[in-house]
Amino acid sequence: MLFREKLLTLYGQFRFHKQVSTMLKPEKIIGYSLLILGVILLLFSIYEMVNVYTGATAAPNLFHLSDVSMPTGENETNVTLIQGAQLSQVPNLFAWFILMGFVMFAAGKIASIGVNMIKDVKVEIKEAVQVPKEMGKQ
Repeated sequence: MLFREKLLTLYGQFRFHKQVSTMLKPEKIIGYSLLILGVILLLFSIYEMVNVYTGATAAPNLFHLSDVSMPTGENETNVTLIQGAQLSQVPNLFAWFILMGFVMFAAGKIASIGVNMIKDVKVEIKEAVQVPKEMGKQ
């Protein structure tokens, strides 16, 4: 009975060691890191888009457009129809949307690569491949 208990103890340690060694593979560590990085980038881009579109923060000023004004017939004065700051807001928001969409797409790809690295790949061969007889004689 003592031998059997030692054998079971050794088998349990072997199984534990095997499970730990499969968890600490470099591919899995990199995979989890990529998954976490992808999720962080996704959450960051969503947070920034919500802040910009709700008005909590301003979109980066990439475009600086001038005022749209129209001359009046009297005294040669100009009437401002749209201010440049308001006119610049539309392309700036659109550029911010495109940039954050790209960040979200890249984050999804990074997370997807991480998930693929985490998964164990198991290959099963259903039947053996046989060499044709003509090929085997040469």
